[in-house]
Amino acid sequence: HTEENYLMREMGFRLARKHARKLKLYMGYFILFAMAMLVTGFLAPDLAGNYFPLLTIIPLVVAVYIERWLFFAEARHTQALYYGAESA
Repeated sequence: HTEENYLMREMGFRLARKHARKLKLYMGYFILFAMAMLVTGFLAPDLAGNYFPLLTIIPLVVAVYIERWLFFAEARHTQALYYGAESA
């Protein structure tokens, strides 16, 4: 073969492994931000409003999305050995 094929484009995830540490840091920030929002909502309910706890779902969903994507991106797929990877 002379070009990258579907398996290498979809299962290689070289770019994801390169930025994995930064993405994990962002995931942690989103979780900390959501927890700070929850604590603010419980300690100052008048300031936060009725819908404030529901808004904490947004950063948590983003954090879970990043974590799930990293789970698949950091996986070592055995077909990469066939295409020249050093280890699976």
